[in-house]
Amino acid sequence: MKSLFASLALAAVSLTALAATPAAAPATAPAGVPAGHPAMPPAGHGAAAPADMTKATAPLTKKAKVLSVLDAKQFTYMEIKDGGKSQWLVSPAIAVKVGNSISYADGDVMAKFHSNTLNRDFSNVVFTTRVVVDK
Repeated sequence: MKSLFASLALAAVSLTALAATPAAAPATAPAGVPAGHPAMPPAGHGAAAPADMTKATAPLTKKAKVLSVLDAKQFTYMEIKDGGKSQWLVSPAIAVKVGNSISYADGDVMAKFHSNTLNRDFSNVVFTTRVVVDK
């Protein structure tokens, strides 16, 4: 009988502790980030100024020339020419201009991507965590 009362008391204490613990907020992506988006460094999210991409650690394995630039809040969309082909590259916000040469870290490709911020569809985009404007 003591065992039954002990079990009931333990259950009551456990339920009370669970009820007093605030529920964890569900994990959500930052505003404007599509589901399945690769991880982006926090420096660029919501920043008023472009992120300091020189402090990121991903290796800069690619080089390209910037053909056009679209700024979208915390991200910069760049149409680039890498080798003989052009493609869209998305990074945390960075100050970049048409004609700049850049080095960037390899990233994940998303096919048929729709940007809500730009209200535009892209056939393919590469999401990278690091871009540096070459000097």
